[in-house]
Amino acid sequence: MCDMTINIYGGNNQILPNATEAVQNLYVYDHANKLQVVQTTSDALSSEAEKLSRYIDKDHIPEHLNKIRACNNATDLGQVVVSLLDQEPKLTEETIVKESFIQCLLPFAINITTGRSVNNIRARINDALEAPSQVPSMTKSINDRFMPD
Repeated sequence: MCDMTINIYGGNNQILPNATEAVQNLYVYDHANKLQVVQTTSDALSSEAEKLSRYIDKDHIPEHLNKIRACNNATDLGQVVVSLLDQEPKLTEETIVKESFIQCLLPFAINITTGRSVNNIRARINDALEAPSQVPSMTKSINDRFMPD
């Protein structure tokens, strides 16, 4: 990683290095003493999420990152990655097992504590490719966690 110093003086601040969106609300009184709310939004992706844009459409990255973050083990991640094949035209079976693609996923697989090696995840992706019948149920399970009815 890089060494960084952040000095914050007053106010409420959150530092979220993996955030995919930032919203700032400013509450000010105008000249007639009426409260005005100004909201600014930044859809800027973190540098790690930006790397995924080589493989995944930028509009879909936040949705897919939620699925990746929900994975509890390498098998779950492999199934999610295989499910992306149908949704993302830039992805191919060859691309999803490359080290460069897997390295882009690892910073977001925050719940995977063991088996985080590229070789292990590649093996789990290959397992999921060989057993496609399991992918829809896993994807549905993960979608249910983050996309309520």
